[in-house]
Amino acid sequence: MKYTTKLIFSFTALLALLVGCSDKNETQNKLDPGLPVIAMTDLIKDSDQYKGKTITVTGRFGGMCADGADFYFKDKLDLIEVIPPAAGLPSDVIMGTPLKIQGVVMVRAEHEEEEEEDEHHEEGEIEPEVKIQARFIQTNR
Repeated sequence: MKYTTKLIFSFTALLALLVGCSDKNETQNKLDPGLPVIAMTDLIKDSDQYKGKTITVTGRFGGMCADGADFYFKDKLDLIEVIPPAAGLPSDVIMGTPLKIQGVVMVRAEHEEEEEEDEHHEEGEIEPEVKIQARFIQTNR
C-alpha cells in the first residue's frame, strides 16, 4: 500500500512540475529593456542602419495587410509592416491600439521592389520598404 501511495504522489508531483511550472508565458510577457527604442521616422529614414538589428519601436495598430498574416504599424504619417510573432497579436488589439513592438528589422532590397512592381497588387495597397519580424508585441494602454 505504501508503494502505491508513493508512486501516485511521485507521479502527481512530476505532472505538476511539468505542467504548472512552465515559464513560457513569463518570458513571453516581458520586453527586453536593453534594446534601443527607435522612432519610426528614424527607422524609415535610416533603415539600412538598423537592418538585421533587434530594436523596440512604438506606434499604433493600423490594420491587417491584404495577405491577412502581417499588419500595418503606424506613427503619425509613417507606416511599416510587421510580421507578428508565433504567439500572434494580443487579443485586445483593435484599429488605433497603441503598441510597443520588439523585433528584427528587415529592409526590402531594390531588386525585390522591382519584382513586386511587376506583380499585380490590389489598387491602393501600400508596400512599405521596412518590415519588422516581431518577437514581442505589448499593448500600451
